[in-house]
Amino acid sequence: MYTRHFFFVFVFFCFSYSQHAISASTVIKDYKIQGISGELEKNVELYIKQLIDEKTSKALKRHAKSQVEMSLKALGYYKPTIKISFDNAQQLLIVDVERGPVTRIADINVTITGAGKDDAEFMSAVNSIKIKQGDFLNHGKYEAARKRIESQLLDLGYFDAKWHEHKLAVSLKNNSAKIIFNVDTGPRYQFGDITIGTETPAEKYIRSLAEFKQGQPYKATDISDYNLALSSTPYFASVRVYADIAKRKNNQVPVNVDVLHKPANSYEVGGGFNTDFGPKVRFKWTKPWITEDGHYLESNLNVSERQQDISLGYTVPVDDPNDDLWRFSLGYKLEDGVTNDLYSKILTGQLQRQWLTEDDWVRTAFIRRDYETYRIGEEEQSAKMLMPGISYAKKDTEGGTTPYEGYQWLLSAEFGLEDMMSSTNILRLQLQNAWLNTFADRHLLYLRANLGAMLVEDINDVPLSLRFYAGGDQSVRGFAYESISPEDEQGRLIGGKYLISGTIEYNYQFAEHWRAALFVDSGTATNDFSDRVEVGAGFGFRYLTPVGPVRIDHAWGLTKESKSTRLSITIGPEI
Repeated sequence: MYTRHFFFVFVFFCFSYSQHAISASTVIKDYKIQGISGELEKNVELYIKQLIDEKTSKALKRHAKSQVEMSLKALGYYKPTIKISFDNAQQLLIVDVERGPVTRIADINVTITGAGKDDAEFMSAVNSIKIKQGDFLNHGKYEAARKRIESQLLDLGYFDAKWHEHKLAVSLKNNSAKIIFNVDTGPRYQFGDITIGTETPAEKYIRSLAEFKQGQPYKATDISDYNLALSSTPYFASVRVYADIAKRKNNQVPVNVDVLHKPANSYEVGGGFNTDFGPKVRFKWTKPWITEDGHYLESNLNVSERQQDISLGYTVPVDDPNDDLWRFSLGYKLEDGVTNDLYSKILTGQLQRQWLTEDDWVRTAFIRRDYETYRIGEEEQSAKMLMPGISYAKKDTEGGTTPYEGYQWLLSAEFGLEDMMSSTNILRLQLQNAWLNTFADRHLLYLRANLGAMLVEDINDVPLSLRFYAGGDQSVRGFAYESISPEDEQGRLIGGKYLISGTIEYNYQFAEHWRAALFVDSGTATNDFSDRVEVGAGFGFRYLTPVGPVRIDHAWGLTKESKSTRLSITIGPEI
């Protein structure tokens, strides 16, 4: 009898053990959330999906229930009914939720004392907090509001600020919540002395580029703008500007500047491929500090199969080495066979004065002397031009080398007179504009327009380099470089008096470093607007790198008779 009892106990133990072993070896491969939708479901899913590949167990069930409760509380649901179950056959975790009543904001009490209560900029940030009485409780919005206040305190120099109270009080009985923010901002600090950490001949320019003065109210964006301005000069390999908050005293905070100078001579070598010019080699030499006044030298050599471009520039800063300067430059450019039957060789010298207007436009007045030899077909001509002119440029972007928002303007006017050492009388005007904006996080819209016009009696008297053409990677994609142009009787492209071109491009970011693009370009170069407006369209990809996006485009010339396609690869941002 004992043997029989022992046998049954043994069998029951083995059966129980085998069932436990099967259960223990089952892992969760999927989940199902029932009873809720929308934002609630998404928030629960953030917690539950972390349990994928975990083994099913009672402990896991308790943990899953706890996670779901937390995710619902975060959105104001404190009294849910939650059931957790497993479907081992399908390796499925089932979450069944009855959300219960929602908690609403019954009261918001914000108390600001100290100097900040009279600071319009700080109070504007406080008043912009997106929480109001009657809203559903959202813990994320509460934390965001608290952090916004703390961030604004630091950005505006309230370094001694103290919280008396920041609290989120929830009444389970009344399904209500009360938010309390009570902060003493203390005094707002001012900018103190600028201390330069290393001895440098550029001290004059380091100090002149600071937009703030000692004694002005502190603002963190002024520090970051100062850092950017110094980094944009030709003198430094690295720049670090920071407020030394730990050494603040007498209501002022000192500003430290550490710079690392570029070598006396620096060189850059690069290369690539352009669909219009073929293989390309680039060499750059800079000498960033020639005299005690910060004069600097820069030369560029760009050589490809069908285009060579050499330039040498000498810059003399006046006050701001970025925007207030004189520049002298010499250049040589050769294009041979870029477009069928066209040849152009240009020697040029230019003197320009550049400075910033009160509205932050970069204004450049210049006078340029060109000597050009060019050929259309077999006919070779030469021209000499003395071209005074002025341009206005403005650019504002967010996102560094891969901008996600911004705009760019360029307006220029130049003229030449036969009585002033030019081969013809001419007035040449050009306007360029580009705009981009990102919306809904992953969607980017890019627009570009280019308009040009010349007042001249005969286009045949105008040097080839001053005539307008369209087509190419930076114009109407799907068409070869400068292939859109009026033609002479032999069908040769002779360039036009007028130019109009535009782009509409849409980008979608589908991965961290990748965007897909769809675009339509159109434009024409013409003498009397009788020429057809050409249209190109296509798709592409953008690989986002630290030096800017690599843009790969495949475009069709929709209005071309051949309907042939062109592949283009360019490096750098749209703006």
